Amino acid sequence: MMNPASPLTSNRSRQPEHDPRRDRTAHKIRSLFISTLSHGLIIFVGMFFAVPFLWMLLTSFKSDKDVFHTPPRWLPHDAVRVEINGEEYPIYNVKTEDGVKQYAALKIESGVAYFVDPAYPDVVIPTKLQQGTERVAELVEEVSFRWQNFPDAMNRGSRPGVGASFWVYFRNSLVIAFFMIVGTLVSNTPVAYAFARLKFPGRDVLFVIILATMMLPFQVTMIPVYLLFNDTLGWGDTFLPLIVPAFFANAWDVFLLRQFFRTIPEEMCDAARVDGASEWQIFTQIVLPLSTPVLATITVFTFLYAWNDFTGPLLFLNSPRNFTMALGLQDFQGQNIIIWNQLMAAATVFTLPIIIAFFFAQKTFIQGIKLTGSKE
Repeated sequence: MMNPASPLTSNRSRQPEHDPRRDRTAHKIRSLFISTLSHGLIIFVGMFFAVPFLWMLLTSFKSDKDVFHTPPRWLPHDAVRVEINGEEYPIYNVKTEDGVKQYAALKIESGVAYFVDPAYPDVVIPTKLQQGTERVAELVEEVSFRWQNFPDAMNRGSRPGVGASFWVYFRNSLVIAFFMIVGTLVSNTPVAYAFARLKFPGRDVLFVIILATMMLPFQVTMIPVYLLFNDTLGWGDTFLPLIVPAFFANAWDVFLLRQFFRTIPEEMCDAARVDGASEWQIFTQIVLPLSTPVLATITVFTFLYAWNDFTGPLLFLNSPRNFTMALGLQDFQGQNIIIWNQLMAAATVFTLPIIIAFFFAQKTFIQGIKLTGSKE
């Protein structure tokens, strides 16, 4: 005769079976929640960087009056205009005894507007804009982008009287950035290869000394460097003090390149040596072709530094014709009368090369940063 089932056995038999589908659903919900939360946090943080740029971009399309509109508006607005006798005049909604009508304002003086009906332009209607606390006329506006702000800003510049426009500043910045990139790549790559692959007495000590120069702030060397280039060499008000130092290796780029070169298998270089290749052939035909990611990273970093540099041009450049974009924008902002929409247009043009450079080199740039930190 069988014994009756114990209470423990009965409880176990009543426990629900494990459902894999429920676990997969819970995992999907949990993953969706984490993904939504992380993306929301990224978007929230990104807004702190995107909103100022978006405001600058939209302000560059606004008219002079719309820049100071109260309350501020995101989208640029401009007055609706009508052509009368070959000239354009703004349209106002004017309160009359017969209701609100749209008139064109020929001119406004001392609070009195001289309106005309576009259908009957010969009859001038003088009207006070303010009658007590009531405003009689309101300007008719529509969303309108002033693309003309960009050519006006680029052709004007900070010192239009001396022929120095923002196109000149743009060209100067490109020239300096180009030669700084060339100098940085030419000077840093062989030095980094020597520290990464060649063995010579005092190599590690010398590398530490080079890295120690990174802890020396620019403010300490600024005056001696200025006296050297300006007084001793006589290179004041030229691009040479900004370009020539790039042809001498710097600690940051040497370190970045050295770390990447150490990730390239040594066996490849040894095989080339067995085949009779010299160190220069190994460097130029094996190491450099494999170093495209880090070279692109160095190029982007150097371009960003050269394009955004303000202190260097401020020290050595005096003539407006030699100003860079960064110095020209500051000079434009320091004028007695600031045209804000044109200033924002010029600042947008100043920002675009940075965005374009990072957009096209983004994949290679990120790959270079990632591989530089890996071990052999």
